[in-house]
Amino acid sequence: MANNCDKARNTYDDIYCTNKIYASADADLNKNYQQLRLKLDETQQKILKKSQLAWIRYRDAECTDDQQVSVDVQCRLSTTQERNHWLLERLRECQTVGCKTTRLSE
Repeated sequence: MANNCDKARNTYDDIYCTNKIYASADADLNKNYQQLRLKLDETQQKILKKSQLAWIRYRDAECTDDQQVSVDVQCRLSTTQERNHWLLERLRECQTVGCKTTRLSE
């Protein structure tokens, strides 16, 4: 296994490193989701949950082959990083100008 993901030596190292980075991004996603959720009222929390579940379905459909046999980890990583960015934008918005309900369903 690769200890230094900056210098992956082969495909196996690359897969290992991508999975490692994905696990970290997924942990950040869960943390950011929970932090945002704490800033919202009950109605907004329901909207966010619905949006998050829709995003999970999108990610799974986008990043899994048609037979639902294999997962594209690079795809999951990039979509998770994009969603993290979106969650952080909503969190900053809540902290500065207030939580905008209409933005939570994007």
